[in-house]
Amino acid sequence: MELPSEAPAMPSAAGSRATSTRAEGLQAALEIVGDARRALAVRVHALEPGLFDQATLLDALRALAVRNPGRAEIRILVHDAGGLPQSPLLPLLQRLTSSFFVREVEDPADRAYASAYLANDNGGWWFRPLSTSFDGQTALAQPGIAKQLREDFLPAWERARPCSELRALGI
Repeated sequence: MELPSEAPAMPSAAGSRATSTRAEGLQAALEIVGDARRALAVRVHALEPGLFDQATLLDALRALAVRNPGRAEIRILVHDAGGLPQSPLLPLLQRLTSSFFVREVEDPADRAYASAYLANDNGGWWFRPLSTSFDGQTALAQPGIAKQLREDFLPAWERARPCSELRALGI
């Protein structure tokens, strides 16, 4: 099994634009979620306040899940699931269990991965070389780069631990 030795280089392609602020990052995330057909891969260290707690992004994620009931697949891979129980995203995760899937990385090589990104199944992506910063690149309609990011996502996803403790108890 080949483990990532380092984060991929920052994608740079004609038609992409830079992000550097929380507002630009939120706009990029909204565009990528809104443009997704059925699938979204999210790789972050934690669900950053100011991004994953924004009503507009939560609404966009909910819309993706409900417009494709039973077929939408929103995969969220986090390095630290400790903050998830306090996240405004938790009620969505608990109500739309057939669309939202969360895993926490455990492998040391995966934990060393410094980048964060979102990639959809329609060619949209937002890549940040450092997950602690909103500095990055984003684009829609660039399926080659989005596919690269989704392919980078899959091995780490397979090695990660499902966060089943976040599921609502049906009691």
